[in-house]
Amino acid sequence: MKTIRLILTPLLLLLSFSLSFSIQAAEPDSGFDHFTTGFPLIGKHEFADCSSCHLFGQFKGTPLECTLCHNGSRAAGKHPQHVISSNFCDDCHTVYTWSGARYDHADVQGACLNCHNNSIAIGKSASHIASTDICEDCHNTITFTRVARVDHSAVFGTCESCHNGVIATGKPADHINTIASCDYCHNTNTWLGATFDHSAVSGACSSCHNDVIATGKPSDHLITTEECGFCHTTISWLPAITP
Repeated sequence: MKTIRLILTPLLLLLSFSLSFSIQAAEPDSGFDHFTTGFPLIGKHEFADCSSCHLFGQFKGTPLECTLCHNGSRAAGKHPQHVISSNFCDDCHTVYTWSGARYDHADVQGACLNCHNNSIAIGKSASHIASTDICEDCHNTITFTRVARVDHSAVFGTCESCHNGVIATGKPADHINTIASCDYCHNTNTWLGATFDHSAVSGACSSCHNDVIATGKPSDHLITTEECGFCHTTISWLPAITP
């Protein structure tokens, strides 16, 4: 009997130790900090089932990049209507929700109109000037508010459709009388230094040639009440035609 006890005692101790070790191995280490893996479990990830990330019980080699899990297979990925972009989900989304994304335009691919079409995102307003659909010709990715400088090569229509004193600067009150379009005399870089074409001017010569707007009669000019064009041409004051 003593011999049996001597044999059983070590066996029972070994079985007890083995059972204790198995229980400890089966239970997760309550002191484990997932933050140490470089992937803290915050937001929606806090409630994700371990097996949804650690496939087949394998912990090593679990991807840390969003797109390697959110690929539509392992976890929800981009839906078919998603904007064309890079695969860096966290550049726009947070770990708390897909909704309310803050766009990083550096990650967006394709033309502005792909999104800014008044369906996916804000597009041209009804009062927008007639132009191409290349938003970045005039706007930046920070704001759509009034642009500092318009790229006129992207604009359609006549100058007056914008330069009407409402949408953009128009003719000042003291502008010479003319029905010609702005670009007949001006360029799109500056109003100053206009190339003057008399064929576009309405009214009498003296309405401009009064020594205020433009050169008028010199002090030694012969006395006459006739308009400039009665003797002079629009090319040069000289030679004058004597009636």
